Amino acid sequence: MNVEIINPFIQGAKQILSNVCGIYSKMGQVSIKNKPFGEKINITIGIIGDLKGYVNYSFSSDVALILASKMMSKEINILDNISKSAICELSNIISGNIATLIFNTGRNIDITTPKLSEDYNNILFEKFISIPLEFEDGKVFEVNVWIEE
Repeated sequence: MNVEIINPFIQGAKQILSNVCGIYSKMGQVSIKNKPFGEKINITIGIIGDLKGYVNYSFSSDVALILASKMMSKEINILDNISKSAICELSNIISGNIATLIFNTGRNIDITTPKLSEDYNNILFEKFISIPLEFEDGKVFEVNVWIEE
């Protein structure tokens, strides 16, 4: 997968984490990983159109609580249905931003509805590019990308 395709995922996620949540992240070591993701919250969104694939956002439950708190403008201590909905919406906003950035390169794409999974073996793809975005105290928001080429 070339840099032209990966850069919108990095830029799009960093922009929304900063603009919507006030989280300033730095990119960690990009790598190719294999499934399973481990014991993390996973939100997967399909990519359709000129590019086909998936983007998966993967993070610990601690990071999920931080994101939900930022989205809901109050401290959240438990992942209930409303806080899970908030992190799904954040993933949707990030994916929409990524889709816009990709569209601006001349490719027509769309995204599917976010799917939250706590069943770590239920992810649809085996190998993917993992882009860790690191922020306060070693917290990581992973953007995992699989594009059919």
